[in-house]
Amino acid sequence: MKMTDLRSFKGNLPMSKTASETDLPPFLQERLTEAAGGKEQAERVQGMMRPADELMRVESLKCFKASRLSFADMFSRRMVERNWRIILARSEVHADGSGKFVYNVEAEGRRMTYIARAYPWDGIEKVGRRADGALRDMFGALFVGEASEERIEREFATFDVKSEGDMRTTAEVIGWTPANRSSRHFDTVVDSLAAGKQPEADLAYLMRNGGFQSSGRNGSVSFHGIPRDHPLSHPFYADMFAIYLVRIFSIDLVNAIARRRNPDAAQLDRSIARNLGIGNSSGQGMCVALQRWPHWVATWVVVRELALAFTKNRAITANARSRMHAAIVHTIDIYKASDPQVEDYVTPNEEIIANLEAIDRWLDDADASSWNEFAKKVAATFDGETREQFNSLLIDLEPEFCDAIAPWLRSGSIRRRDFDPRMSVAVLRGILRRNYTWALEYDRTLVSTHQCFWYHSEDNGEQRRGERVIDPHEEFESFIDHIGLVQRLASVLTAYGDDARMGDVVLDHPDLHYAISRVQYLDGIPYAEIRDSVAHKDFIPADLIRFYHACLGMRGATPLSIRYVRGTFFQAEPLPQDLSEKTAPQTTQVSTQKEVQV
Repeated sequence: MKMTDLRSFKGNLPMSKTASETDLPPFLQERLTEAAGGKEQAERVQGMMRPADELMRVESLKCFKASRLSFADMFSRRMVERNWRIILARSEVHADGSGKFVYNVEAEGRRMTYIARAYPWDGIEKVGRRADGALRDMFGALFVGEASEERIEREFATFDVKSEGDMRTTAEVIGWTPANRSSRHFDTVVDSLAAGKQPEADLAYLMRNGGFQSSGRNGSVSFHGIPRDHPLSHPFYADMFAIYLVRIFSIDLVNAIARRRNPDAAQLDRSIARNLGIGNSSGQGMCVALQRWPHWVATWVVVRELALAFTKNRAITANARSRMHAAIVHTIDIYKASDPQVEDYVTPNEEIIANLEAIDRWLDDADASSWNEFAKKVAATFDGETREQFNSLLIDLEPEFCDAIAPWLRSGSIRRRDFDPRMSVAVLRGILRRNYTWALEYDRTLVSTHQCFWYHSEDNGEQRRGERVIDPHEEFESFIDHIGLVQRLASVLTAYGDDARMGDVVLDHPDLHYAISRVQYLDGIPYAEIRDSVAHKDFIPADLIRFYHACLGMRGATPLSIRYVRGTFFQAEPLPQDLSEKTAPQTTQVSTQKEVQV
């Protein structure tokens, strides 16, 4: 956008709203007012929410850590609270480690089937995200309902095709779960069990998730095709359950292989098995997803920030201090068990551990009367990673309020992008001035600010990042440059009078339909856009991958490069036996959630 056009469009741009000036969605406002004890206290809490211009920078988002409001954590609690049952119905394992497993699932009046096919271990460490059967040690399928024996065998036969392009399923299947063995841990555990011994207790996982092939891919049911009253109709719950089932299968598989070798083999002790999660490595395609679905990001951030502000407004009681002590100790243990950080743009685990130990000591000498004062000291003293880790622990101190506002994570995510052709140019200009000051003032005159582009690689089955002029495939670019989009829209609008309608603008400039509808539907949503250029040459994809992982519930996130991040899901979470005994995770407190009226 030319600076002359920018100046003529901007006029007197208002300052961005602070969080306290931004209206919360009515559901969240109601829950907050009720929990805070009235409008005055609710306004006080809302005033503690950080402004979007601070929070929606990549530098802040990359530091987010998993909490009670992460999807994996919420899903674990749901399985316990709603008395889910996961039963291994049958299994067969051969001497080479291959086999077939069938699980029956009973959840909230629904029956589902999960099947898993293990292939012989060839001793090769398999990496990459492409879900070809030839590159996977196992394949699984989660059915929407209960599958017949004939249907199960057909799906097993599909797995054996081992070519993603030729593999097809039906809308009876929610998705496929490819995964690979850990070359470090899997055989070690089997050998120990076959020898009648328990393995070491500090192993992180036995298998790594290879992606969840769902949402219409390869013929699977779309997310919207899952019945509304189905327990997996919640955003990301199908993904989380699929990952969880691979975790359970990996435990059952090592037990079965050990028993195949030696009928008297030991079986994994439940405490050791419970500490096993499922490994995960994600790539830069997540950055494209975050740009494509900005209302997801806004929903995740506003719920987390509201929960944090609510806790900050609370007094530091002896009980809360004791619970924070325990939470810090537990979190330090997670960092100690995680892989070391090898990238210089990430705070080393040892530094975060030392900082948490210092915070733990402060608790005993704290002269602050509220968590807000204490949190300010933490933020002023330590790095962003430590700050957000402490913030996540603060969030977990108020489980009842977290559970009261958690339904918005579902309702807020189903907002639909629409286009209003009757809106005047004057009104849209006002929205841009109100919500996009930061984007209009962003200087894109330097090539470096939009030097990179994303494209979907057919060869690799995932998003790749290229550099303009140097790399090919720019004509296949995926959308990530929201700042350039907004500036182009603002520039075009300078040629129109205030009374012109958006329908007229789109007739003249069809390519701006998406830009206009995006600006329209995000108006009024707090924390609606990431306020940095993802196309900048210095942008590190792993920063937003870590943000995405924190929202999903990954612990021990460790970047392998600037493009990939690994970590674990469901470590120390309930096993099927725990579900039948209603044994909740260590940090879980059950409370009643209110439904959102949409």
